[in-house]
Amino acid sequence: MSKPIEKPSARSEPQTAEGHPTREEIELRAHQIYVERGGGHGQDVNDWLQAERELLEKQGKIGRMAKATAA
Repeated sequence: MSKPIEKPSARSEPQTAEGHPTREEIELRAHQIYVERGGGHGQDVNDWLQAERELLEKQGKIGRMAKATAA
């Protein structure tokens, strides 16, 4: 009897394009924003969008700097 081939778990490695934050990174930053503003409810979507925007800007700057130094 052969052993079934295990497929890699979707949670094992985040699959994102270069320059894009992972879901986990966004979750962490969104939670930090939530805590920083005192933990009030009802702003979860805004926290998520702010976290995503901040991380995209940060990674975009890092990506541009890396490309500039490589050239």
